[in-house]
Amino acid sequence: MCGEESSGRTLRETVLESSPVLALLNQSFISSWSLVKELEDLQVDEENLDLSQKARLHLEQYSFPVEMMVALPNGTVVHHINANNFLDQTSMKPEDDVTGFSFSGGFEDPSTSAYVRFLQEGLDKAEAYLQSSSSS
Repeated sequence: MCGEESSGRTLRETVLESSPVLALLNQSFISSWSLVKELEDLQVDEENLDLSQKARLHLEQYSFPVEMMVALPNGTVVHHINANNFLDQTSMKPEDDVTGFSFSGGFEDPSTSAYVRFLQEGLDKAEAYLQSSSSS
């Protein structure tokens, strides 16, 4: 995730404290936070071109204040959503759902269900990306 503090704090105090989310993150992800300023500094670092490229790829997808991203080890962002959009979508009542987020999945909290779905979609997109790049 890239960004500023208030949306990040909201996420840390809700979905990122959920046991199912933590289990999925621990099983399938290296979860990290990056400040935009740090990425901007890395992007212009001529000493480490690999990190510079990865920072550039993340900044290309960034939207203020916090962007949640699923990226491959090479820095390719395969899935992302702005945290404010995510929080707006998950604050709706399930019967108002027109966003494509599912409020099912056995979770009482709609934001937990939606975040697990976001992560799973990221895994699916990463797998599809890796399969298509290995067959070309």
